[in-house]
Amino acid sequence: MKKLTAIISGLGALALIPAMTWAAPGDPGAGLAATKHDFTTLAPGPPPVGLCTFCHTPHNANIQSLLWNHTLSANNFTWAAGSVTIGGTSYSSFNGATYKGPSAKCLSCHDGSVAIGDVGWWNGGVPGAPLSNIKITGANQKATVTGDMTGNHPVAMPFPFGGVVNTYNTVTNGAASVGSGWQADPTATGIRLYVDDGSGNISAGTNAGTTGIECTSCHDPHNGSDVDDVFFLRGNLGTNTANYICVKCHLK
Repeated sequence: MKKLTAIISGLGALALIPAMTWAAPGDPGAGLAATKHDFTTLAPGPPPVGLCTFCHTPHNANIQSLLWNHTLSANNFTWAAGSVTIGGTSYSSFNGATYKGPSAKCLSCHDGSVAIGDVGWWNGGVPGAPLSNIKITGANQKATVTGDMTGNHPVAMPFPFGGVVNTYNTVTNGAASVGSGWQADPTATGIRLYVDDGSGNISAGTNAGTTGIECTSCHDPHNGSDVDDVFFLRGNLGTNTANYICVKCHLK
């Protein structure tokens, strides 16, 4: 009877692991440990696992880019079909398994279709339950399990860098989106922009004509020193100063 009680108690503690993981946002800018991206508490062991393993691996990566370890979503990510912004820019679409921008990597967890523990390399093997069963849901799920991004800020989209029309991920800025409503260079205040080489390759940087935004333009998933908010923002939501995240791109 005592043994049965101990087993039941252990299972109860295991059931609490996901809740414990989300409970501690960590101090903004203090690094990855103890943030919502610290999944080590999901893996009490064995085998042991480090902070990085859920996304990256030094060997046997699923794809070479970022030595990516986590299984990518197979979803086609879209917003409302055929819709455009008020500036006339068409909403983008991209496939999670083939798109080379960082947003596809973010959404490999945040669409709720792939388990957090669905990784390619794990101490010489692959993890089992509970990691293989835990998927992101609720407020942390930013796309539906079928890839609908409606209601979320567009990503994989052109930014009118330098106040001119840019083309990114085959989408071109609408005429009304270029001008006084945008910061010419938001990287000056910590925003990260990306360049599309026209062949589907995406790299961090800027180039007048081929610059765009990704999830990581506003969020630093590693909670680095440029983060000022518990949402991993490269700015914050709690102020009306120049460090307010929205006005780093939008002139309003």
